[in-house]
Amino acid sequence: MCAAQTQDDAFQAVQRDFAAFIRDPDAHALPAGIEERRMRLYARLFYNNIESALSYTYRVFRRITEDADWRVLVRGFIRCHRAQTPYYLRLPEEFLEYLAALQSDSLPPFALELCHYEWVKRSLDFAPDADCDFDDVPIAVDDPMGVSPLVWPLRYAYPVQRIGADYRPAAPPADHTYLIVCRNRNDRVRVISSNAMTLRLLELVGEGNDCRSCFDILASETGLPLARIEQTGLAVLEELHRQDVIVRLSRTA
Repeated sequence: MCAAQTQDDAFQAVQRDFAAFIRDPDAHALPAGIEERRMRLYARLFYNNIESALSYTYRVFRRITEDADWRVLVRGFIRCHRAQTPYYLRLPEEFLEYLAALQSDSLPPFALELCHYEWVKRSLDFAPDADCDFDDVPIAVDDPMGVSPLVWPLRYAYPVQRIGADYRPAAPPADHTYLIVCRNRNDRVRVISSNAMTLRLLELVGEGNDCRSCFDILASETGLPLARIEQTGLAVLEELHRQDVIVRLSRTA
């Protein structure tokens, strides 16, 4: 083995020891040749940077989680999860994947849904601006409409928007929770309570159907009178349009 290869192997061994220590300083020995004070400072800064990113995104979940349990979760994420991105802003998404794969009876049953909800809201904060035009002109039944790219229609078993220090359900209620999370033209992230029919209508609009076609499909699927669907559906679409959830498309789009 040549001297250069030997040096490379030795350097990589130091890197592995360094990474292992800052991931879990209580379970790994100090890397040889590095001052203990410096190594513990590196490990503390590494932990604090990741923990602050997670606390910022998952504010409600952090607030209702005991300090010791939170530290266990963050340390487990740092120690066990192998992130697929080098970007700091993507760490909360990686943490969500870690929670999804985690088998732990200590987590509340709503933990994953709550964290997904909080991640969606934070993701919309940092999402690129929408490549579409917003307007305030009332829509007509034949108008071609689309869904803003800054919209997330969501369905949860738990009412995640209500969960907090005073409400931690032990089991899901009988009905699902339907939400529309969106960022409007003023860059404000809003949460709109919704229902299954409205989310289906939004899905149909997103598939490229004009208003009239959406109503025809809903009438066929539900068996409700078309006139009733049109009257209610147009009012719903107008409200979603007013809130920048759906946008008008050009006739050539």
